[in-house]
Amino acid sequence: MEPKAYILGAGVSGLVTGWKLLERGWSVKIFEREPFYGGMARTWRWGDFLLDVGPHIYHTPDSQLVEFWEKEFGDLFVKRDFWCKNVKGANFDAYYDYPLSYESIAGYPAELRRKIFAELEHLNPEEKAKARNYKEYVIALVGPTLQKMFCEDYPKKLWGLRTEEMTASWAPKRIELRQKITPFYHGQWNAVGKLGTGCVYDRIYQKITSLGGEVRLGEGVRELEHHNGTVGRLLLDRGEPVPVNPRDIIVSTIPISVLSRMLGVPCTLAFRGVTSVYLAFRREYVLPEGIDWLYYDSPELFFHRLSEQKKFSAVCAVPGKTCLTAEIAYSRSDSIDQMAPEELIRTVLEQVCRTGLVRKEEFIDGTVNRQPAVYPLLHKDYQHELAQAQNRLGEFSQLYSIGTTGEFNYADSQILFLKAFDLVDILTGQYSELSQVKRKQYVAALNTTVSLNGKIIGGDHRPYMIAEAGLNHNGSLELALQLVDRAVEAGCDAIKFQTYKSSSRISGKIKKVRYAETTLGEQETLLEMFQRLEISYEDHKHLFDYARRCGIEIFSTPFDCESVDLLESLGVNFYKIASFDLCNIPLLRYVASTKKPMILSTGMSTLGQIEEALDAIRGEGGGNVILLHCISAYPAAPEDMNLNAIKTLKESFRVPVGLSDHTLGIQVSLIALSLGANAIERHFTLSRAMEGPDHILSSEPEEMRELVHSAHIISRILGDGVKKIEPCEYETINAQRKSLYARVDIHQGEVITLDMVAIKGPGGGLQPRYLDVIVGRMAKRAIKADYPITWDDI
Repeated sequence: MEPKAYILGAGVSGLVTGWKLLERGWSVKIFEREPFYGGMARTWRWGDFLLDVGPHIYHTPDSQLVEFWEKEFGDLFVKRDFWCKNVKGANFDAYYDYPLSYESIAGYPAELRRKIFAELEHLNPEEKAKARNYKEYVIALVGPTLQKMFCEDYPKKLWGLRTEEMTASWAPKRIELRQKITPFYHGQWNAVGKLGTGCVYDRIYQKITSLGGEVRLGEGVRELEHHNGTVGRLLLDRGEPVPVNPRDIIVSTIPISVLSRMLGVPCTLAFRGVTSVYLAFRREYVLPEGIDWLYYDSPELFFHRLSEQKKFSAVCAVPGKTCLTAEIAYSRSDSIDQMAPEELIRTVLEQVCRTGLVRKEEFIDGTVNRQPAVYPLLHKDYQHELAQAQNRLGEFSQLYSIGTTGEFNYADSQILFLKAFDLVDILTGQYSELSQVKRKQYVAALNTTVSLNGKIIGGDHRPYMIAEAGLNHNGSLELALQLVDRAVEAGCDAIKFQTYKSSSRISGKIKKVRYAETTLGEQETLLEMFQRLEISYEDHKHLFDYARRCGIEIFSTPFDCESVDLLESLGVNFYKIASFDLCNIPLLRYVASTKKPMILSTGMSTLGQIEEALDAIRGEGGGNVILLHCISAYPAAPEDMNLNAIKTLKESFRVPVGLSDHTLGIQVSLIALSLGANAIERHFTLSRAMEGPDHILSSEPEEMRELVHSAHIISRILGDGVKKIEPCEYETINAQRKSLYARVDIHQGEVITLDMVAIKGPGGGLQPRYLDVIVGRMAKRAIKADYPITWDDI
């Protein structure tokens, strides 16, 4: 039977996903409430002008995506460099080059220039690690003067919050100070559409219809009729309901808040919108020569950015006329949202004239477009609410969410394309992790109790409490030492860190590594984050020595064999293996060969996969293993935790079983203890307000102290006791699960040797269990270095 997909929303993610599914032989229907497709990336005609929502640039450093775009849309692009400036001054006549560069700063007034350079010279990396909010983090990056000039009023204008109210996680991961004044997308492929951004999606729409797909414009889905976690019908705004088979897939690109309401899931997640005011003038150009857009942070002006469509592509431009786009960030029901279009046009026209760019008598006409859901509002506790909503939505096995509003994660076109490609691979790919699940029929018998440096774990012995410092040191030895101190004060039995070589932990070429906006360093890729947080051997030694002097057990999670050797040199007493490496049989065997106890997390795994891992450990003589039930979502929602699986693991393997807790708060850990958990591993931080991937889901010292003193029972947390891969883990499986990669370029016909193969994330290739199978085989075709190895390659 032909697989079917129903896609909610005909924006970038919906169109690309639908197109690629059709090419794989699927039946696809796309439902869009608006009478047009393209979403934020659409182009439409207004009188003499083609309009975009804003200056949408196609840009990417990804060579594969460049090749794809050139092949499919090369004739639609205008490729060139793009330039912009920040505008300041009482009369809006002070122009500052952006991105920042030493060359441009050298042109600032002497006193200002000296002050900035002095601050840059005396930056303390430790301050970045300790930052509790957006403002503190940016000051640590570039100093107080540049922060005040460029990262104070503009973020407030865009997000509607003071920078002190914004968490450090909102802040750009680095602010690039270039040596020279360069174009905005320097070092990347970049282009615009000849006929506006939307011409690319016009072509995709044509491809969809030519392949037999349907795009039903003006037919929004108002409700998903469901029973027991299965959607049975799509109820439309108009027209007959659409029946849905339990085997059909639903891909939602609509806002997660809207989807939640359709399914009766409580959700107050919100977005900032963008109102674009278009002003037509009787002149050739408005913006200064050589400038494509301007940023304004002044609270006296509604708009934060001005751009001019004619600057990007003059293919359909009208001589003697031009059109400005003034973008204004707004929230529902604020003064901008409630202002009538005519008043908004009149006010913005007056403000544009105040900038000195144009005269009022040159004005021809204006129009307004509103996009209500553009920027996810990342308020202080949004992660908890997002996890709750995703958990409830994850109960619907047919349902996948993708896109900026669907995932509650802002992304430009290049990232939306890549995520759509990867979702299609998940749904259709024979090499996806989900297709490699296999269960054996026997159980490996191991020790029912385990001694961790003299403390007995299992049976009726006291639960072992582990403070998971992980990456919460933010790359700072000083913070790491403070974490040790606080763990001792909290009464923890042990503190754990992570030991890895970033080049071995994750590939820098594909999957989620590419899902970051790298133009100005506003986001980090996973690879960049791991590089920043990697601990040196010297710091490891200092840390281990200090913890032992403090009287607390210290150990670590190694992610490669070299890291195991490092930990062995430090005399570690036992090891932790992360869920991502449960399938990494070669690493499990290497650690087991030390004959030291192992704590094994079991996220993203079935009983069969856990059984296989235990058998590999036992085969190397490792009889002392503690399993940790774990849900690999960050943060995980309590309702996802399925804590009865702790009992299942105990009954299945007869080993001590505990919990690795990634939820917010300590409720779940307390209930796990009431169910007989033998150990609790919980993320530990000095402050949840710090920047970093795990702080928000960690316990602060006082909460860690309270962990063993109070308990609350929540019936929904108990679960059904079946150990399974949870829906919320699918993206993590695709992004970080280990598989086999080419360590070097492997030529067609070349015999594959062990030193040609690397084991790293993300998934996409063969699992590490097949390492012995492929070594000695001949490469059927060339395999580039750092790319996954599949059965088709050998």
